Amino acid sequence: MQNNTIKYLATFLAIHLLALPGISCAAQEIQSETNSMSSSQSYTASIKNIANKAKSVVDSGISEFSENTLPHEAKDLRKQIVRLRDILDVFPHNFAHELKLWDDVRDGLDDGYTVVGEFKDLFDASPKAVREFEKGTQPEYKDKKKLNERRKKVLEWKADYLKEGGISEKIWALFLDIHALSEDNVQNSKKYSLFFWGGVLVQPSTNATPAQNARTLIDAQSDIATAEHPTVLDIKNPSTEKNEIIFHDHRKRLRTIAKICNVANALESESCNAEAVKDLELLVSRLGEIEDLIITGRHLEEDGKKEDAEEAYEDAEKKFKKIKKEFAGQNMIEALERI
Repeated sequence: MQNNTIKYLATFLAIHLLALPGISCAAQEIQSETNSMSSSQSYTASIKNIANKAKSVVDSGISEFSENTLPHEAKDLRKQIVRLRDILDVFPHNFAHELKLWDDVRDGLDDGYTVVGEFKDLFDASPKAVREFEKGTQPEYKDKKKLNERRKKVLEWKADYLKEGGISEKIWALFLDIHALSEDNVQNSKKYSLFFWGGVLVQPSTNATPAQNARTLIDAQSDIATAEHPTVLDIKNPSTEKNEIIFHDHRKRLRTIAKICNVANALESESCNAEAVKDLELLVSRLGEIEDLIITGRHLEEDGKKEDAEEAYEDAEKKFKKIKKEFAGQNMIEALERI
């Protein structure tokens, strides 16, 4: 009863105070500032929520990596690291006030993605290891020197991540100070990735939600992917130095679009068509098989196995030709129109 009386008096005073000259405008300004603050907190909280979850997954994966970890066991960790890095790339403007810290964190995660990827490549570049894994047996890696060297690099990165003042602590510092967008921080930087905001002419809107801004980025990158796709289809051999860059960048753009969609859907369900995202990811995966063959060929060349390298390049060419034949008369990236 007492609580109801207090609520009644508060409502009565609010209504009558708003009716008084002078007080009405002040009250409305206070209410407007309150609403703005609430909106700002909600905006930053949504980004912080998915960022914290992504970091927790990375921390768990890093803790499990040891001196006994094998290349095929590092696949998930690499994905976890890039997922966290993607969140920084989708929302860089929200850290523009801390651009140096943002850049340090992103570089640190990029280093981890690279060394873990090089370690994992020892599995991807070994057809025998892949076959053994597919049969359910533990793959063997004959080149123990390369195995130990690449694992050591990952362990060194892990130590750098976990040390006092290291990447992990910098990430927490960054996430504690996420800003809502304003005219001051919606500015492009040369540090932003070309496959995210650094490669498009549009910018996020201060009036949009994080998911809506992610959607703006998706549409802009999709336009670029659609425009460059005919050039990719004209490629006969994706293994040449020039063609590999074109092929790799196109696949990376398609993969990035799918990843931004996953970030957007984590913020706001149905930001992207889930089935279209799956179809795009399937295409990216198939193109990835070709990329793996090219990488395998490069590694074989480094080891002086030129004949084996040529065989890998020929397989890459055949696979690409097969995909193009399957999609003859169809739009290979039709999923972008539905996404």
